[in-house]
Amino acid sequence: MKEKIYTIFAKFYEYTIMTFMMIFGLVILGYFGLSIYELGMALFEFKGDIEITDITKTVLSAFLCFEFAVIIKEYFENKAAINFENYLYVAVTAMIRSILVYHDNATKTISLCIAIFILMVAIILYRKFYKQH
Repeated sequence: MKEKIYTIFAKFYEYTIMTFMMIFGLVILGYFGLSIYELGMALFEFKGDIEITDITKTVLSAFLCFEFAVIIKEYFENKAAINFENYLYVAVTAMIRSILVYHDNATKTISLCIAIFILMVAIILYRKFYKQH
């Protein structure tokens, strides 16, 4: 009897997570579309007051949305299993975005560079040791 109840709860939990992942995926795709739209408007309505940091911020936001969309796609393709390497890529992209957009504090920039280096080493080690298994 207990096993049947646990199975029912597990199925309910699985469907709830899948529903929220679908909603999250749609929201991410919406933000991705908005970022692409902003880039297009900046391209076609070029004005002299647009700064390169604004364009860089929009481009990197689009990349982050794209990476999250790939993670959500992978979630559904691999039956709720997500590769850890993708999270590392998202972290690296987010830190690069921070460096390019907010680079006024040297200590913070160096700290982010060290963190990116550590994440890149983690990606290399993950590829090396995970592929062996």
